[in-house]
Amino acid sequence: MLRPSLDPSQLRIGHALPVQEHTFTEVDLVAYGAATWDWHRLHYDKAHAQSKQLPGVLIDGQAFGAVFAREATRWAGPKAFIARMSLKMKSMAFAGDHLVAHGQVMAVDQRDGQWVVQIDQQLMCGDRVVAQAISDIQWGKA
Repeated sequence: MLRPSLDPSQLRIGHALPVQEHTFTEVDLVAYGAATWDWHRLHYDKAHAQSKQLPGVLIDGQAFGAVFAREATRWAGPKAFIARMSLKMKSMAFAGDHLVAHGQVMAVDQRDGQWVVQIDQQLMCGDRVVAQAISDIQWGKA
C-alpha cells in the first residue's frame, strides 16, 4: 500500500525531513557498480584501495545522489518527483562508514500551476559532511 503524498501547501521553510541512516557494505558497492557499470577497482577491491593509501573500498559519489533521491521521494510521497538536483561531494566515505542523511525545506512555491519545494540535504559521517544536495521536488497541479 502506498502512503499518501505530502500536501506541499502545508510545508514551511525550515521543515525537517526525517533523519535517515545508511551503512554501505562492500557487497552493496559491488551491486551498485554493476547497476551503474562503474567498475573502478577503488569501489570493489579492498586490497587495491589500501594500496592507494585508502582505508577501504570507496563509496561511489553517485551513490550519495541515490541516497538523497530515495530519501526525498520517500518523504514527499508517490505523487511527487525530483525535477532538479544539484549534488556536491564534500569528502570521501568508505564501506562500513555510518552515514546519516539530514534535510530541510528551503522554499515552497507554485510555478506554472504546480507546487515546487526546494530542499537542502546533507549526508554526514560523524561531524564531517560527505555530500550535499539541493533539489526541487515537484507535485502535480496546485
